[in-house]
Amino acid sequence: MFRKTLEHFILKYLAVPLTPKIEKGKKLIACVGDSITFGAGVNGRRKETWEYSLQESLGGSWQVINYGISGRTLQDEGDYPYKADKFYPISKAVKAEIYLIMLGTNDAKPYNWNGDRYRRELKAFLEEYMNLENHPRVIVMIPPHCFEDPKIGAVAFDIDGNNIDGPIPRIIRETAQELGIETIDLHSFSAGHGEWFDDGVHPNRNGNTAIAGFIAGELNRIITVR
Repeated sequence: MFRKTLEHFILKYLAVPLTPKIEKGKKLIACVGDSITFGAGVNGRRKETWEYSLQESLGGSWQVINYGISGRTLQDEGDYPYKADKFYPISKAVKAEIYLIMLGTNDAKPYNWNGDRYRRELKAFLEEYMNLENHPRVIVMIPPHCFEDPKIGAVAFDIDGNNIDGPIPRIIRETAQELGIETIDLHSFSAGHGEWFDDGVHPNRNGNTAIAGFIAGELNRIITVR
């Protein structure tokens, strides 16, 4: 009981980003996601997250905003749904030029997972951002590979690695194709790089740097951002 209460307190009050200050005259990239987006692998240290490295690589005309919230699921029926948090309406109200959306790792937990529901709610979630009045560019990212913790012989944090490796990437690709939007595949990119994840799930400083470089390259492939 105490462990669950402590987890709830951390996820609700500590493992969330500071409300970002929007800089005038900058084009915005808003990053919507869970602890991998928040920066849990670097304890939320802003300058070690992939968002900070991404902004550095894109130059001064862009501001990359972190709306990652630890523990959040895409599915409304998950234990900590993203849409129940204050940053969900805030992320939409900012009307960014580009949205990078990556949710699914916490949905992969057995007590959260429902493939048909995830597919249905993923499409609706993406469409909400696509249909904002400024018509932003929405790009959905496939979450990174998760590595087993050798001490427990499984992926940590109750995450089912089979869901991470199988249905989640497939559903994201198929949904993106149906909606006519682009994907950035961090799952394939991170496979074989366990050294980027100290706990097997959250990118460390080197992992965040590598991920930022990959995202920057993919953005420039999809749309010129420099």
